[in-house]
Amino acid sequence: MNNFDALIKAYETDVEDPRGLGRFEVLNMLTNRDVLEENKHKLTTLQSARILIADEKLMLMKEIVITECGGKTEFVKLRQHLPLQSSWWWFLEQIPLEQY
Repeated sequence: MNNFDALIKAYETDVEDPRGLGRFEVLNMLTNRDVLEENKHKLTTLQSARILIADEKLMLMKEIVITECGGKTEFVKLRQHLPLQSSWWWFLEQIPLEQY
C-alpha cells in the first residue's frame, strides 16, 4: 500500500460514517482530500475511481459532516486555511446535493 492508498483509505473511512468525527478530524479529512487532488496526475485509474465514489458519499453525508464539525458556522471557520475555490469539499454547506 503506497501513501496515496493510505490517504484514500482514510478518506473512504471518514466519509463512510462521519458520526463521531470532531472538528479536527473533519479538518484532517478535508486536508487529505486536498493532497489527493494535488496529486491526481499520479493516481491510478482505480485510485481515482475510489476517490470519486468517496466524494459521492461525502456529498450524501455532508449534513452529518457539518454537524460533527460543530455546525455551519464552525465548518466555515475551517476555511481559514484558505482552500482553493475549486476545492468544493471545503464548501459543502454551499453545494446543493442536486448540483453535485
